[in-house]
Amino acid sequence: MAQQLPARFTLAGAVTLALLLSGCAGLPGYPAATGTPVAQLVADVDCQAPNLKNNWMVFREGALPQTDLTATHPDAPEPGMVPTDFEPVAVHLCTLFGSVDDDQGRWAAVTVETRTGDFGPLLSALAEPSDQAGFNQACTADMEFVPELWLENAAGEAMRAAWPSTACGKTKRATWTALEKLALTDTVKLPLVLEVTRPALDAGCVMSAGTPEQSLQFGVTGLQTNVTTGEVGENVLPVPVPPAEIVSYDGVDGASVCFYTVDPAAESEPRELRELRDVDGMEFSDDALGSMLSLQFGTFESATTLSADAAALLPAAASALPAPECTADLTRFAVLWPQRVGTRLGSPIQVELDGCQRLFAGAAFVPAPALLAALNG
Repeated sequence: MAQQLPARFTLAGAVTLALLLSGCAGLPGYPAATGTPVAQLVADVDCQAPNLKNNWMVFREGALPQTDLTATHPDAPEPGMVPTDFEPVAVHLCTLFGSVDDDQGRWAAVTVETRTGDFGPLLSALAEPSDQAGFNQACTADMEFVPELWLENAAGEAMRAAWPSTACGKTKRATWTALEKLALTDTVKLPLVLEVTRPALDAGCVMSAGTPEQSLQFGVTGLQTNVTTGEVGENVLPVPVPPAEIVSYDGVDGASVCFYTVDPAAESEPRELRELRDVDGMEFSDDALGSMLSLQFGTFESATTLSADAAALLPAAASALPAPECTADLTRFAVLWPQRVGTRLGSPIQVELDGCQRLFAGAAFVPAPALLAALNG
């Protein structure tokens, strides 16, 4: 059940790698010392507690209270040893990964597995002390994703258990072996934070997209975040990709449109990069982070579809006059996804709706006035 993944250059991966290479001690949730306090009993299992959100999950800043369900939950207690008089009747594994859809949209989710059976081997495994890291401890530079572990008794009281760890901060195999012997009786996904709103999800829009000018340097798809397909919680930082090949828009008979707003005064450095700078022991120069420092993003506002008449302007618009140099501030832009016979093409067109009012399709062009009018109408 444990997933062994290569360390990647993401915030969580960088933090974990730094900890591993500095002695493998002190990983969150994995005591490096041999002494672990006894766990505190609480009224119920809570896999939605706000302090259980791992750094490797992506959560949009400034989420509204009604879209952050963790805000209504108290913090979970610190993990600890099982009290000697605690008799579990169920164990719950909370994996902070996945997504769930409902009428509001797509939520980052926690997957909760419930297991029952003979808890003797598990209690014995959890009673083992964690190993102390040795001097200049040598450890492998990989990362282990470990679920939160809750035990529940017949009265409904719950405790958050600490995983006994090796000298390298990895979980001891005995705990996993004991869990694997228990019977899986239930699996449920619980929502945490709304990642993609229903209008964006229905329209196939991302919640955050790089501004049109950046598409020339990075490629449009390389600057999108919080994608609407796959699992929520991946791709923390935008990854530069080669610009998409210029495709023909001949025969286009429709287009879906995603509108985004930009705050020119907003801090351009992404939150994840700011946090990366603050990691103890990690040093990154401006040259190393490169153009990541000047990225600017738009936030999803709304979506629509172009009429057939407006869509007919796209083939000519993509081969219009080259746009002149311009540095005017941008506050709103559109990402157009042309369609041919009901099938969305893989190469979008981006249009600045104010500021320089340029069209981007492999290069910067002057858009047709009728297309601008249709988008601004």
